[in-house]
Amino acid sequence: MVGFRDGSARPINTLTMPRARYDGEEIGLFRVLRGLANRSIRQQDPRLLGRVATISASISQRHLPKASFNTVLDIARAYDACGVQVAHSGTLIGILLDANAPRAAMRAAELARQVSGAGLQGVHTFALNAETGLIQ
Repeated sequence: MVGFRDGSARPINTLTMPRARYDGEEIGLFRVLRGLANRSIRQQDPRLLGRVATISASISQRHLPKASFNTVLDIARAYDACGVQVAHSGTLIGILLDANAPRAAMRAAELARQVSGAGLQGVHTFALNAETGLIQ
């Protein structure tokens, strides 16, 4: 995973924020996403988990927009990432990669450079649920 902050966004005090008010369609979609997330974990399917995260992030975008969201989606697609995750009540974003794919560490490092070059800040690369440790 390559994680970073949304552009020039400052940290948010989530305790003072009003709660997101999801509509019935979004709530129903979250139910489906929870089931798909469960399946992705049981089947160890990072692509499915990435799709779940990206859909969830898109829902969040309607409630707490991230200025760089579309740029991040474009970068993720260009690197054939599994998906994009966001903090639903903050400024953090991550691009999810399959840590067990060939050249995963090299691809993550390249992706981190691309993200930094796009002006995103606080870029860190992590290996989660993989044989390798912290990459950067």
